[in-house]
Amino acid sequence: MVECGLAATTNALKSTEIESALAQGRWRLRFNPELEAAYEAARGGERNRAIAFYLLIYLAVKLLFLVANLQVGTEVFRVSLMLRLGIVLPLTLIAVYLLMRAMPGWVHGVAAFTPLIAETALVMVLGRLSGSAESARYVLAAGVGIFAQTLLMRAPFRHCAWGLAAALAVFCGLCEIHWPGHFGPRVSADYLVFVSGFSLPALFERHSRERAERREFLLNETNRLRVEDILRMNAHLERLSSLDALTGVFNRRYLDEALPRLCDIAVENQRWIGVLMVDIDGFKALNDTEGHQQGDFCLEQVAQVLQLSVRAGVDTVARYGGDEFIAILPDADRQQAILIGERIRESIEAAALHGTRRGLVTISAGATAVRGERGSKLSAEELLATADRALYEAKRSGRNRVTYIRHGLETAHPLTALAEVSSGLA
Repeated sequence: MVECGLAATTNALKSTEIESALAQGRWRLRFNPELEAAYEAARGGERNRAIAFYLLIYLAVKLLFLVANLQVGTEVFRVSLMLRLGIVLPLTLIAVYLLMRAMPGWVHGVAAFTPLIAETALVMVLGRLSGSAESARYVLAAGVGIFAQTLLMRAPFRHCAWGLAAALAVFCGLCEIHWPGHFGPRVSADYLVFVSGFSLPALFERHSRERAERREFLLNETNRLRVEDILRMNAHLERLSSLDALTGVFNRRYLDEALPRLCDIAVENQRWIGVLMVDIDGFKALNDTEGHQQGDFCLEQVAQVLQLSVRAGVDTVARYGGDEFIAILPDADRQQAILIGERIRESIEAAALHGTRRGLVTISAGATAVRGERGSKLSAEELLATADRALYEAKRSGRNRVTYIRHGLETAHPLTALAEVSSGLA
């Protein structure tokens, strides 16, 4: 119940953060650190794979341009082949490797745009080398590449902005550089204005797309948190419906569902299963002399001792009805069932719970166990009936004791079918 409340509180805080992120300004994209980390965890891997795929396709297309470079001239082709295979190809492969690994965001950003900026520089160099007749075509190709990388690559907006600024700086620098005898005349300023003006709307579109992606993530997170809350509440209600309101242990309804299922598992896996039926000695007299409030308190205390005395995480304690409790003992054979029953009896004695005026609270327990065998029919009702007979024998023999009766399916034991462990206040 406490865990459910903590989880609900955590989800409420996350919902508040999401609502705040949804209401933030149009131009602000980044979330608070926790939400940003969740966004990157949800979308980062797929986005980086898409960028890596884009880089490989972009490289393949650019390698096809070697044919066009050869038509321009052998010198242009030689420089193009050398730079693409010697610089752009290694940078692209390194970028793909880094994008497919867990790295800081800035590393992914640098890795994604470095080969593209290198390609932009290469195309501009080829344009200046090819002479004035072909220069305009190369400048236009470089501009289209800058536009494509800004618009089509699914990089975060901040990385696109940095990449665009670096690409435009390289583009403008190589337009203006003067190298007599090698480069043709400087590129007209009209191209600078055209490429810059053409790329800025692409950057704005990248911003709009990322904002839409982030908004979709926030809405999906909101739906996920709502579904979690509903499932948690349903599980909480289901658990409450399986608990006894007074003692907090499982109730008869849960017992009727769990014991047949555990019997089937024992048969299927040929494993032992034991059952203890525990009854508070003289409980009716306690109720009559001390009152129902004291009787309820006694039931609560006995239930707590039972839960502490069985094997944690293995055994199940349920209230069978009135002052009777059942302990289901998976993988417990005859000896273990008796030992667990005796441990419960001794723990109740050690707890020194107030009973009637004549003394302290004690319990009697009936134990049985059976090993499931494939092909056999192990009935939960017969298991309970055997434990009930053992309890009756414990009561008849003087109370405050554990009595074991062999189940009908249990392999005959060298001892008698009725085994009794008793101590204390016989």
